[in-house]
Amino acid sequence: MAEFLPIPIAEQVAEYLRGELLAGRWVGEIPGRNALADELGVNHKTVEVALGQLERMGLLVPQGAGRRRLIQLPKGSKSRALKVALLLHDPGDRRIDYMIDLQHKLTEEGHQVTIAPKSLSELKMNLRRLGAMIRATDANVWVVLGGSQAVLESFIRRKIPVFALAGRRRDLMLSGASPDKPPAYAKVTRELIKL
Repeated sequence: MAEFLPIPIAEQVAEYLRGELLAGRWVGEIPGRNALADELGVNHKTVEVALGQLERMGLLVPQGAGRRRLIQLPKGSKSRALKVALLLHDPGDRRIDYMIDLQHKLTEEGHQVTIAPKSLSELKMNLRRLGAMIRATDANVWVVLGGSQAVLESFIRRKIPVFALAGRRRDLMLSGASPDKPPAYAKVTRELIKL
């Protein structure tokens, strides 16, 4: 009978993290030791040993004490993680509950989320300034909140993947979602008439 040799927990963690790295769960940097320990329910020292193994495999590059490790995938590896830029209509939109939830959900799924440096109102919907900002922003997909038809068409013309949240997306060939306002307006109108 073959001898049973248990696999040390650090090796199990390293193999799990290796699979997640190769699947593209994270972009740029792997989360810190403590965050990974909390997520996996293991001791932070175990995670440190596992991260050291991934460094020796060449998948991670240390950046010094207290800094997250850089991800270095083998050539030809394809990452499923996206760099998502959120283009808000107004600067205050960053405090809207559903925008906060969207950021958290995308991050939980392993995507890197940034808020565009300027909102559409700060850009005054100027397509030239918008184009310059798009070129300067490291993103491979955009979520546009309340974009005008011209703004959304500019993403389509540039062949940049875009998802429209509300805005003037009717008749445009792009993905999006909008609230169904007419039922709400009808209910509010009925209530006002009752008053």
